[in-house]
Amino acid sequence: MDVDALLEVQPELLARLVLHRRERLAEVIPDQLDARRQELEAAKALASVAKRQRDQLGDTIAGLKAERNAYQSKARAAFERIESLREGMEGKDVVRTPDPAWARERLQARLDAIEDEMQRTAGDHKTEAGFIAAMRDLVSEHEAWVAGRTEKAGDHLAMNEARTEARNMLDAAQKAHEAMLLVVNDHQQHHRSFVEQDEGLRRADSRTRRLAVALDESEQAIAYWTWV
Repeated sequence: MDVDALLEVQPELLARLVLHRRERLAEVIPDQLDARRQELEAAKALASVAKRQRDQLGDTIAGLKAERNAYQSKARAAFERIESLREGMEGKDVVRTPDPAWARERLQARLDAIEDEMQRTAGDHKTEAGFIAAMRDLVSEHEAWVAGRTEKAGDHLAMNEARTEARNMLDAAQKAHEAMLLVVNDHQQHHRSFVEQDEGLRRADSRTRRLAVALDESEQAIAYWTWV
């Protein structure tokens, strides 16, 4: 209907035409609105599940990353101990056995020699005391020598232990990192799924809102034209 024809229409007829159109819309829209609301609820559920799955994987990634960083930190601490021990051992001989068999045998031979001499010598108590003091001095000298070597051996042992710890920590960090990468791939897929579901939710919400507005406008128009 063009403008001229529309102007020729009687106001009462025009009102009935408008009212009829609004009544038809008011009859059709509720069913459509119910369908859109069902779609909206379904979209909300899908988006919620997608978000929860994505966030759970994100938490897992954060946990694995923290675990990896903790292992790396422990490895760095072990390397620092190794460097400190190395600096402290500079100029020292590396000792693997503080009290080797040959040293014990040499000590025993010297003690046996003194004891044999003491047996062959018919001395007084002072002479015997001298032999005993000599034996005691040999033992003290040996113990001091072993103690010095034990300190060096302890540094060497501590360095080996630190190396083992550093290697174990790096292995653990590598495993945590590899596990994290696997989860990252899943997280990316779930994030894309969430984005798709969220876009679907936005579209469903927009359609539902438009229909709700159209129904409200139709009801207001019906109320208005009914009393015109």
